[in-house]
Amino acid sequence: MGDTKESRDEQADDADTRQRERELEEALERDDEDEPPIEEEMDDGEPDESDEERTTGAE
Repeated sequence: MGDTKESRDEQADDADTRQRERELEEALERDDEDEPPIEEEMDDGEPDESDEERTTGAE
């Protein structure tokens, strides 16, 4: 392919298409994975060590 604007545009379109295809394949592979628990759902409303570390930066 010669170095013309049309060929560069076509290469860019091809690269975009390949990227979308890769992302779709990865999403389909992850489809059967469980979602990680959302931290707020796990929070019982009582302060604990992890809450203190987040607010004070203490470890």
